[in-house]
Amino acid sequence: MQTYVEGNALAFEEIYRRVSRLLFAYLLRLTRDRPRAEDLLQVTFVKVHRARSSYLVGAPLMPWLLAIARRTFLDERRMKKSRYEDLSSDGKLPERPAAPEGMNDDISDALAIALDDLPENYREAIQLTKITGLSLSEAADVLDTTPTAVKLRVHRGYNLMRDKIEVLRRART
Repeated sequence: MQTYVEGNALAFEEIYRRVSRLLFAYLLRLTRDRPRAEDLLQVTFVKVHRARSSYLVGAPLMPWLLAIARRTFLDERRMKKSRYEDLSSDGKLPERPAAPEGMNDDISDALAIALDDLPENYREAIQLTKITGLSLSEAADVLDTTPTAVKLRVHRGYNLMRDKIEVLRRART
């Protein structure tokens, strides 16, 4: 990123190559809509290009990029006054990310349902720390809060998910 900030346009291609899949996966989890996530990814990189001079050289790159992606998603959602669980334009349910390799589909479905049902602030904290792999401090930067608040959101979110999964388990038996 430092090379890009200093004016090397080829560095942008390397940044894109290294992080676009992770940013796309994050946006796909937020939107549950592949074309919408693809559009938001492109808008995110346009914003990265425009904001490159505000990047603090030496600071971790991923929290900065994820914060831009999150704001892009929230701006788009506010502008369209849409909600992340809306049907897609063709009337289908938004797609759910595939289950991690080796995970039972039933377990994956229960986890996805439980995660989807969480309040947004809990869901985002879990996605950033446990799915995307950011530290509490990095997630706090993305969410514009404190590491303690992120830790609390993750803990409370897990408790709510555990309760939801138990309800789903009982319903299936």
